[in-house]
Amino acid sequence: MIGALRHKIVLLDASRDSDEAGGASLSWAPGAEIWASVERLASTRDFAGDRENRLKRIAVTIRFSANVSLGQRLTFEGETYETVSIESDDGRDRRLTLICEEVLS
Repeated sequence: MIGALRHKIVLLDASRDSDEAGGASLSWAPGAEIWASVERLASTRDFAGDRENRLKRIAVTIRFSANVSLGQRLTFEGETYETVSIESDDGRDRRLTLICEEVLS
């Protein structure tokens, strides 16, 4: 497993910024750099109005971390992804597999 963790990813930390109207917006800043195994998956479709987009998907396997959550973002090879699923692939919480979809700006 150690040799398989050959890709560096960067977890992004969210911060909520309040505005004058009582609302808030999220901003993302680089956080921890960690080693991971990254596998490209089949893309998915996303419909925005009349336009269809193809979203890239990846499966990221990392050592167990309690700091990873659904909706968390990460960067890999200059692209930003959002975590849509978290699975413990060994049943003993030693490794996590994050299923992530590309975030379109």
